[in-house]
Amino acid sequence: MNKTIDKLLLQKLGLIFADCLALVASLVIASLFLDMVEPGENQVSLAIFGLAKFGGIFLIAVFWYQEQYVKRRPTWEELRLLYRTIFIFALLHLVISYLVSHHVVKLLNILFWLILLVILPLLRHIAKILLNKLNLWQRNIYIVGTGVTALTTCDLLQQNKSLGYNVLGFIDLKSNKVENVHNKISLAGNNSCVGEELHADNGLPILNLAAMVNSRNTEVVFAMSSTELLEYSNIINLLQSRYIFVSIVPDISGLPLYGVELEHFFGNDQIFLRLQNNLGRKLNRWLKRSIDIVFTSIAIVILMPILVIISFMIMLSSKGQVFYLHKRIGIHGEEFRCIKFRTMCIDSKEKLYKLLSNDENARAEWEQTHKLKNDPRITKLGKFLRKTSLDELPQLFNVLIGEMSLVGPRPIVGDETKFYAANFYYYKLVRPGITGLWQISGRSDTDYARRVRLDVWYVKNWSLWYDFAILVKTIPVTLGRCGAY
Repeated sequence: MNKTIDKLLLQKLGLIFADCLALVASLVIASLFLDMVEPGENQVSLAIFGLAKFGGIFLIAVFWYQEQYVKRRPTWEELRLLYRTIFIFALLHLVISYLVSHHVVKLLNILFWLILLVILPLLRHIAKILLNKLNLWQRNIYIVGTGVTALTTCDLLQQNKSLGYNVLGFIDLKSNKVENVHNKISLAGNNSCVGEELHADNGLPILNLAAMVNSRNTEVVFAMSSTELLEYSNIINLLQSRYIFVSIVPDISGLPLYGVELEHFFGNDQIFLRLQNNLGRKLNRWLKRSIDIVFTSIAIVILMPILVIISFMIMLSSKGQVFYLHKRIGIHGEEFRCIKFRTMCIDSKEKLYKLLSNDENARAEWEQTHKLKNDPRITKLGKFLRKTSLDELPQLFNVLIGEMSLVGPRPIVGDETKFYAANFYYYKLVRPGITGLWQISGRSDTDYARRVRLDVWYVKNWSLWYDFAILVKTIPVTLGRCGAY
């Protein structure tokens, strides 16, 4: 037990040291940069810096109170909490600085907080990597349940390596047998991905409750139906006092859960989950559109030389027009012409018809995804443009005129609406995007059922933060050419 406590303490100390180092490094870098810009003017000591010498300690204390050094959160959720806290501190600090400090300190404070936004998450990430190398970051966890929800939870924990969870096994509260998951469990999924099946073949054991009770210093997550959660409420209450954290994964997939508010009633066990309709607010829609206009205008100006060069390369490499205008379905189900650089030869329709008539495998692939991995219609230059996603740059003009958004569902053609079925309702609520969840989740390597699920999830759980996360994750995906063809 002492060994486990020491391990938890080292985890906290490692993250706290990284945060302290980030605060000092941000101040030093800001001071050096300001000295380069205004030589001789930057005579700033910790005493002149004022509240900063206490602000750093207070910021670490707030992080501690928020349990950022203990609780494991997905990367983007941790960043959201981190940036929200830093923003509040920065706002208060800058207001005080504006009232009592001279202009050099004001500039130093602004630079300090801007640099901290980059340095702090980076050093935390490095600290986690080092702790993981030293076998200090891993945390054992049991999953209570053996159904679809339990298997999905296991996949999520194992895929998110940064969480550092080591899944010890599944706990079957109905059985005392110890069996193997891949021999015991093979359950059809009943979630929103119609037709998918979940199979666990990771070799994790199914254990009884006694095996878990004997291991006190681990985390426990209950992943089962609401009926089972109610049935085993006494066990949940008992284990809550024995483990670091006890979590519950309710089987409520398909609901818009981002920003959900949990409300308690005093003296009552009932809770209210208040769902948020983020896109239903005019302010959110106005902010999203404003961001589209501002960032697209800047991008067009910066990328104009590249657009011109690619246009000339297309003109010189093959016959036909530079741009390809294709009918797609937009917001409210209205058609618009999606602008792309032409990547196919001028007789593409004839080549496609000939291929689908003579090749059964190609016909099956086309019917399933409306894409071909080995498409004979694509030119040599077109293959490069598609691999690098440069063929989609002209869609910036679609965004500027209001037909598309920077982030949104993948724009589809009329024939693809049949794959969405009732979920087409959600697709029509937003403008299609240049990038989106589909683009950062495998792109053309994903099947159509997953593609629909990702689009629907995005609309239901939309937020400006998720748009920002998708834009950032698009960069490495594009550079790595993942799933592009």
